[in-house]
Amino acid sequence: MQSPRGLVLPVAFVGMTSPPFPVPAEPDLDRLLPPDVDLSGPGLRHEAARPVWLGIVWSRLGRADLAWQVWDRVGAPAVQSWLAAERGRVVREFGLHAEAERIEWRALASVEDPGDRAMLQVSLVADAVGRGDLDTMTRRLEAAREAVAGLPDGPRAARQRLRLGWVTMEVAMWTGGEVPVPAVDAPDLAYGSAFHRAKQALFAGIATGSLEVLDVALAEDVPVLTWAVHLARADLGEADAIDAARTAWAQLRFPPPYERAIRATPTAHRLQVM
Repeated sequence: MQSPRGLVLPVAFVGMTSPPFPVPAEPDLDRLLPPDVDLSGPGLRHEAARPVWLGIVWSRLGRADLAWQVWDRVGAPAVQSWLAAERGRVVREFGLHAEAERIEWRALASVEDPGDRAMLQVSLVADAVGRGDLDTMTRRLEAAREAVAGLPDGPRAARQRLRLGWVTMEVAMWTGGEVPVPAVDAPDLAYGSAFHRAKQALFAGIATGSLEVLDVALAEDVPVLTWAVHLARADLGEADAIDAARTAWAQLRFPPPYERAIRATPTAHRLQVM
């Protein structure tokens, strides 16, 4: 039984009207999976990587509730550190930086895969940025740089270099140093998805104060980021942007264990639909 983008379901699933977890539509898989990820191919590092990637796509579609449905069924020890990094990313995107840090810090203590280690270390920088902890973010940035630099070149390293660029920009904005502008045509974007292109353009638009660059981020149509792009537009004085951000936020679905906490964040209060 074959599902969108060549995802081969286990034999036990054949004959079912649907798989035991929700599968995104094929166009969404094509847009929101990196080009090197073939869910039916032998290149996946572990069989359990398939549902992890499905949850990632759901999370980028703004359906963290469905991402948790999928991820909660993944028990393979080999992907738990990666899974922790993805869960942390989602709750951090919704404003729960301290909770993301707890998830990722626990995973870092037992991580073995170098790519997962680098991912977690970059994420921990973002957590410190969100908490406004200047000393910690600066210290963690150096550790993240070292971890990413030590990765063998390839798609996974390229995506971590993109993420490292984002947190480097955030730390520079906190420290008052020269702010590096993420390039919307960076070569590493060839290894990313619409999510990476949108987030690169979001950070570039913030760094340059450019509505045109923020429009590039909007054009990628990544629901989990749409509200943030509109907030950036609002900060640049666009009159209709705050209403657009509220509309985009209202369409999101949060991870059930964190929904109450997310709805209590300053961002949620700012974007609650009146």
